[in-house]
Amino acid sequence: MKRLYHWPLDPAGRLVRLALGEKGEGFETLESPSWAPHPDVPRLAHGAVAPALVEIDSEPRMFACGTRAICEHLEETSQGRALLPQDPAARAEARRLWAWVEAACEEVTDTLLTERVMQWVKRDRQPDSARLRRGAHALRGRLTFLNGLLELNGYLACRELSLADLAAAAHLSAYDYFGDVEWNAVPELKDWYARMKSRPSFRPLLADRLQAVRPVSHYTNLDF
Repeated sequence: MKRLYHWPLDPAGRLVRLALGEKGEGFETLESPSWAPHPDVPRLAHGAVAPALVEIDSEPRMFACGTRAICEHLEETSQGRALLPQDPAARAEARRLWAWVEAACEEVTDTLLTERVMQWVKRDRQPDSARLRRGAHALRGRLTFLNGLLELNGYLACRELSLADLAAAAHLSAYDYFGDVEWNAVPELKDWYARMKSRPSFRPLLADRLQAVRPVSHYTNLDF
């Protein structure tokens, strides 16, 4: 049995959940936000943070922390569908774009998403408008780049779904909870995201809710 320590709106945790879903792997979850980690997580290993995946029935117990270790482990061990292409060149491109998405979205997550979330965590706190503007500006540039890739391939790295697509969808879905993605400015990306939202692996993400903060009206709408 697999156990995932994560926080529902964290893009990294969302990527792992999508990968597990695409692989058809059953798992249980325990919440571990960055500001209040689950007490199990530090005990896994020195410096361990969520997302962390544990095989609780294995002997010795297997665990992996972080999106790279977890997703590569799943790709090596799971009998489910492959999330990296068989062709070596396409596989390398999928890994490159997966890494690009995570690096390029780091600024957006650290400004725009963190500001939204901290405003929810500390209810009496006023938003930092400068951080919101900086994050929104960074996001627009990432959206334009992703839109151009999809005009060429239909998916990000090649003509089939890969971890690059799951990484991008994980990040955009978190930003979209608060309505921060300007979908009408990127039509190819919008069509791709509608396809991603329609996948069974995406349903648990669309069911996530923050207490007292409802998502934008189109968040769960597959035809938006």
